[in-house]
Amino acid sequence: MASICLVAGDPSGDQHAARLIDALKARDPTLRFSGLGGPAMQRAGLALLDDLTTTATIGPFDASRHLARFLRAKRLLEQHLTAQRPDLVILVDFGDFNLPVVAPLVKRHRIPVLYYISPQVWAWGRWRLRYIRRFVERMVVFFPFEEAFYRREGIPVTWVGHPLMDGARSTVSKADAVTRLSLNPWRMTVGLLPGSRADELRRHLPLMLSAARRIAWRMPGVQFLLPKAPTVSREALNALLARTRLEVSVTEGAASDALPAMDCAIVTSGTATLETALGEVPMVVVYRTSWPTYLAARAVIRIPHIALVNVVAGRAVVPEFLQHRASPARIAATVVELLRNDAQRRAMQEGLREVRTRLGEPGAVERAAGVVLEVLNAQKSELRSQTSE
Repeated sequence: MASICLVAGDPSGDQHAARLIDALKARDPTLRFSGLGGPAMQRAGLALLDDLTTTATIGPFDASRHLARFLRAKRLLEQHLTAQRPDLVILVDFGDFNLPVVAPLVKRHRIPVLYYISPQVWAWGRWRLRYIRRFVERMVVFFPFEEAFYRREGIPVTWVGHPLMDGARSTVSKADAVTRLSLNPWRMTVGLLPGSRADELRRHLPLMLSAARRIAWRMPGVQFLLPKAPTVSREALNALLARTRLEVSVTEGAASDALPAMDCAIVTSGTATLETALGEVPMVVVYRTSWPTYLAARAVIRIPHIALVNVVAGRAVVPEFLQHRASPARIAATVVELLRNDAQRRAMQEGLREVRTRLGEPGAVERAAGVVLEVLNAQKSELRSQTSE
């Protein structure tokens, strides 16, 4: 029986890795899985060495407070590699840990490495390409521009498309969604999507609520809807909501189920912007991080946009408000303009439909599983060849 070790470190990576495990098990039920990750991977059948999803932060400076946890995780992984020697290691995003720490460790054990979900080396930290060249057999990426980037760098890469395309697009009408969520059908709805990590919630929800109060003052009929990410603590969410007198409807379940009810949304930069784009919901993208992380990123970032919607489109489809520019007044003014200007909303939706066409066809996870098995079988063939010699 072949064994695969996976290393993921944030809620999003945990979910993506879990779906990959499910796809691999469907193709080969004899495969065994182990590694570092989170509860979704464990439910999918992975023997979990340590849960790293509780350490998810924004940037390496914020992550430094979890140094002891990372050192423990490295030690557990090294012990596991020595004792069990898996046939393949799959690194899932989490570049600040996986590239400089895990990849060299795995290679010292002479185990092949496949990277699933590229770290954003194409945006900043290009110096990290040296780790990929030295330690990674194959990159498996979500976006076509990532494939072009790695090909230019001479790194083996396969574009599989984005797993978001595997989800069924909601066919629920706005009226039905509003009714199901117990919203007022006569009022416009603004979505608030503050992110799936504890740090993102802490940094972005107060900002969004402050902007929402200004929107409500300028447009008293507007209502607000917040889809709660499954990785977000209800207690932490309620504590932040309790600080405002603003009425916010909170919904459980997939954010995609709530998107049809929204006329506009304020979204934290990340995968949520793509999900919102697939729902064709006009949006304003915001992001705040610690000042050391922001200044370091600003010094090395090499692309004009940070919102994935804009990066995929190659142009500014949606407005971005970052760090000090992410003020409640600016965000509120932009949202109000979108709500009042039908032509502007339609133009933005046209740009979002363009983004959809660039995310590939459904079946991304199945294609990724095929690449994993291809690398795994090549490794087995090489070992058999060496043994026969």
